[in-house]
Amino acid sequence: MTNNNLLDKCLAIIHSIKDDSKNLETLLEFMENEFVKETQDFTPLTDCKLQIDAKYRPMVKEIAEYLEMGHIVFVNPKTLKIDSVPKNYDSFATGYKFNYKKVQDWIEIEPLESHESYEIMESFVKNLPVGKEKEKLANAIEGHKPFANFNHLIHNSGERENWFNYRTCWFEKYVIDNYLNEIIEENNNKHLN
Repeated sequence: MTNNNLLDKCLAIIHSIKDDSKNLETLLEFMENEFVKETQDFTPLTDCKLQIDAKYRPMVKEIAEYLEMGHIVFVNPKTLKIDSVPKNYDSFATGYKFNYKKVQDWIEIEPLESHESYEIMESFVKNLPVGKEKEKLANAIEGHKPFANFNHLIHNSGERENWFNYRTCWFEKYVIDNYLNEIIEENNNKHLN
């Protein structure tokens, strides 16, 4: 039986219990115990769920998502409102004019440089368990066009979901480590003024 046939059968079973929350919970627990634990233990970012004030968690998540897309992010420290614009924003091409005056007093967070993005890939690969996947991905990032090669391999890899989780954790930790204190300080200052 092919992988697609097996997947179709699994999805048919899931679909048949989609309205039964008890069975879905049982299935989820089984899948997490049987499959997830083994493939997600490698990440060194165990602190990506750092204990921060719940008030800031959605903001950190949103900033991280925009940074992952290569956007420049602006945070209003008084209201915690977020706005963003693609780094290579072109108002003529998009037909949309971004209002930079609106964000002039906001905290600006630049997207990562390519060498920083490379370090995320490199760290991910270094922390994979020894095996063919690790070897292939290590070769991909050492050669010509490392980003293209890595993306091609990771999207056809068993480590695909781990990569997305790793990268998300990394970006959230980056925001927390580099910008959260500044945002909190300025947010607290608004209450003092």
